[in-house]
Amino acid sequence: MVDGAWFSHQTAAALLGAPLPALPESELLHVSVAFPRSAPRGRGVVGHSLGMLRGALVDGLPISVPAHVWCQLSGVLAREDLVAVGDYLVGARGRPPLTGLVELVAAAADLHRTKGGRARMWALPRIRAGADSRPESLLRLFLEDRGYGGLEVNAPVHVRSGRLVLHPDLSIPNRRVAFEYEGDGHRVDRRQWHVDIERRDLLEAEGWRVVRVTARDLFEDREAFARRLAEFVPNGANGGAIRAIRHESGG
Repeated sequence: MVDGAWFSHQTAAALLGAPLPALPESELLHVSVAFPRSAPRGRGVVGHSLGMLRGALVDGLPISVPAHVWCQLSGVLAREDLVAVGDYLVGARGRPPLTGLVELVAAAADLHRTKGGRARMWALPRIRAGADSRPESLLRLFLEDRGYGGLEVNAPVHVRSGRLVLHPDLSIPNRRVAFEYEGDGHRVDRRQWHVDIERRDLLEAEGWRVVRVTARDLFEDREAFARRLAEFVPNGANGGAIRAIRHESGG
């Protein structure tokens, strides 16, 4: 690395631990310098010369600041995934924030003329703290797009007469509906499988309905999932009728 160069874009996001979909050039190193310096060159390197660049050392590695990384990604990510990265950066119950929404808004304003401006403006008001994974963020967007209001992210639910607190991935507290995303690890990990069964039993004992969501629901057959929701968890915003479903790619 030359002086004043920082890992950026997909490389910086990976180093920060941000959840990313499969992307082109993800195996290459993205390195940025401030304009008017020439973009770095080298085998396996994608160089960038940026009009605005700030960085810091993270575990000894020079990385663009998280708010700038988020803006850099807006040129390559779908807007839903941009929200998922934003959710990750602003932190969760068991994960400290790497930046705040105020910093993301400020960076987006500073870089408003750069590629991805429309995606940033769409994503910013949809970023929420609390999500533990990319699928949880995408599930929230899926539900919000279909009119499910009052969604809470990992909000506490007291069970066993208040002696135990659970945190469903997503919930609509006033309707006592919880959504739990179950990745493949929930199926193959025996301990996690038993934990999931107990959590569901505890929630249902308190009068909650638990909707279990899989990768197939979210990424392969969203229309079937939407029909299932319409039948068992009617959209209260419009008297139980679900909006016409737009075919969307899971990404």
